[in-house]
Amino acid sequence: MDKLLEDWSQWNPMVLDFNNEHLNNYAEECGHNVVEKARVPLKPSDMLKKEADKADAKYPFLVLKKKVSFVTKCAVLNFFDQSHVRSIDMQANSDIFKVFFNDLGSLEAAHSQLEAFPQLMQLHRRQFGGEEKPKPKWVSDSADPVKLPALVPTARGDIDLSSRTIHVSTSGNRHPEFLVVPIVDATSYKGSSHLAIRDAEKRFLTVKFEYNLERYGAYVLEREYEDESSTKPVTMQLRCGRKLYIGSSDLDDVQRDVNVVDDESEELDMSGYKKCAVCNGYTSTVCKICDMPFCDAFCWSIVSMQHDKKCGTGQKVDINDASFEKLVPKCGLPPKRTLVKITAFEQSNVVYVRPADTLSDVAYNRVLVEVWKHGQTVSKLDQLPVCGQIVIYKFGENVVRAMVLNVDNPRDICVVSIDYGSVEYTDPGNLYQCSSYVSDLPRYATPVKLRGVPRRAVTPNLREVMYGMQGCSMTFELRYHTREYDNDNHMQRAVLIFLEYNRSINSLLKQVITPIEPDLSDPGLTEGILPHVAAPTGKNTDLIITDNSFLKYGIIYCTPAMLAVEITKMQRAFQDYGENIAKADAYAAPKGQLCIAKYKGKWSRGVSMELVGDGYPSILFLDYGNIVPIHVTDIRAYPPQFTYPVLTTEYVLMDLPENLSDVQVQRLERRLALGAIVTCDEIVKDENNNYSLLFKDIQQLVLR
Repeated sequence: MDKLLEDWSQWNPMVLDFNNEHLNNYAEECGHNVVEKARVPLKPSDMLKKEADKADAKYPFLVLKKKVSFVTKCAVLNFFDQSHVRSIDMQANSDIFKVFFNDLGSLEAAHSQLEAFPQLMQLHRRQFGGEEKPKPKWVSDSADPVKLPALVPTARGDIDLSSRTIHVSTSGNRHPEFLVVPIVDATSYKGSSHLAIRDAEKRFLTVKFEYNLERYGAYVLEREYEDESSTKPVTMQLRCGRKLYIGSSDLDDVQRDVNVVDDESEELDMSGYKKCAVCNGYTSTVCKICDMPFCDAFCWSIVSMQHDKKCGTGQKVDINDASFEKLVPKCGLPPKRTLVKITAFEQSNVVYVRPADTLSDVAYNRVLVEVWKHGQTVSKLDQLPVCGQIVIYKFGENVVRAMVLNVDNPRDICVVSIDYGSVEYTDPGNLYQCSSYVSDLPRYATPVKLRGVPRRAVTPNLREVMYGMQGCSMTFELRYHTREYDNDNHMQRAVLIFLEYNRSINSLLKQVITPIEPDLSDPGLTEGILPHVAAPTGKNTDLIITDNSFLKYGIIYCTPAMLAVEITKMQRAFQDYGENIAKADAYAAPKGQLCIAKYKGKWSRGVSMELVGDGYPSILFLDYGNIVPIHVTDIRAYPPQFTYPVLTTEYVLMDLPENLSDVQVQRLERRLALGAIVTCDEIVKDENNNYSLLFKDIQQLVLR
């Protein structure tokens, strides 16, 4: 034993630990001890994934391995059936993924599915509620089978026509295009024409008429309007992008609704308020010296000079005509960030607005009253009007100022209501002479182009939204920048903000217009969701032939001549969806469901008629009538935003033989050519809503 120390004064109990290098872990030379680094906090997405993993831990799952590269969550969901699968954990760029099932029965059903169809994926391992189990005896421990090459969806085989039970079109004709004739062209602005004078900026050179379906009677245009303040029945009428109310026609009612000072307001309790010395509006703001009432800075600027001279003298300010001219707002584009009201929609992205402040409301309604008074005594036009001429346009109980835009058809004149902005076609008998005094009154309705909103044909959903924005009390804040002026269309690009909900109506309209590609696992849409518009039964009706490929069977597809251009308008939306929005590589539309399909390079809507397993479903193109086998790579799912009505109808030709020879079919194709305008002798509709056409000369043509 070592000799015990007798002098303990130099003993340090920490020296052994200090010299022990295992206990001295320094990060730097300065001697700071290493502190365990704090763990990096999880991202919100990782936290959600961790919580989801905990929730799924008690459910049985399979760990699977892909055999082909294009296996997606949607494909797995459809492979095992949605009713069995709880969730899928699939990482990008990984062939291994997990599938959680609702119970053990669902797990065993998945095993059976894998055994029956082993081409897409294979079992990697299975687990029950977080506890890994050994592989069953029936699972081989041998090496994984060789990975199969990915299926190539663009590989196109032969079309199987023998297995099809529905006839397909054999003509291969392109779909006819129906061009929209411009309402106004450059020749209307030549020289010193009326239109060149009235529309110096050539704004109406790009004007459009988007309400053919309303004019044709496809929609209900009048509804009962409940107004507690009215003692007479009021009808709300939707007319060419403008909402108006029909209740009474005498001048007293009109003046009561739109006059500057309502006589009934005298009966209200206005104690504490006085009438403004300028505009006669009620206000509580007065001069503390002379007690002169005024509304705001605008009214004060009109009388400030007179007030400074007469204040305290007992004299009242004198508002003469020169002073009142300052009160009348200037027409044109309202200033930025001012409140406006919508008077009409011309297109999906073009809207007419007017100022909504009190003074502008007064001036605008005064113009309407003057036009109404003038319209009671004017006489009809004694000759056909010319483009750019200002006329009085009467329809029903309404009297408005209108500018003539097109007179190509003397029985169908195109006019624009300059106090609202709505474009209409009317009989010349509804047009009356307009004096220079009325034609020179201010025009407060100004068009603006809604920034970011695409131009599309008006769907029923979009139509409801547009008319819903034209309430009497609905005001919007107008926002724009002068550098965004559209020089091509001579309009200011702008944004309208509905302040009550702090939302842009531009984004609302874009949301209604822009289609969203549905998930492939979502149930598809059927033709029943779309409204159908057919030609009315009767005699001597003009139709345009959209498809004649089934003349051999006595069937032809036609659309009313007036609505043919609407088919071409809606194709713009289908083309944009197929080229830029839909991202799926392929889609096999189930039988009876709608889809968007490409034919001859153009995307159109159709309905799947038959699938025979060759990769070419038979697609009936709804807007034309031909049936064509289309490869699945040229088919996309149908978005619910496309609610355009179906304007093409299937007709059975009457008085034709049951069996037609090829020569007879060729005669019919020349008589009923694709895209031709024909006048049928009669349209007949039976009790099952099936339509038939009668052409008296066809039987002689076939039998000769």
